[in-house]
Amino acid sequence: MSKSKKYFYLTVIFIMISFYFNTQNPILNHQFDSIVKIIIASSVINAIILIIAIQFADKSVKYLPEKKSWIHRAAKSLPWILLIVLIFHLITAIRTFGII
Repeated sequence: MSKSKKYFYLTVIFIMISFYFNTQNPILNHQFDSIVKIIIASSVINAIILIIAIQFADKSVKYLPEKKSWIHRAAKSLPWILLIVLIFHLITAIRTFGII
């Protein structure tokens, strides 16, 4: 397996983990008792996870093989997917604070 595919899969795994640490996740709400703990845990952990995912997405694009395959299109779409994930997390955080 090429380096690009490994970094692509790691990025996808980190994106899925970041959805678990969303403030609107009912399972996460049961694990932490107060809203303050949920907000702190989800914001700090999501920031770390998404920074790592961005670095892996960058490495996935950097190590693309010369032979064109599905990984080229998938790796080039990762920044847009990460942007959508970030916007989603921002909207749910705003909903948690009651602004929306």
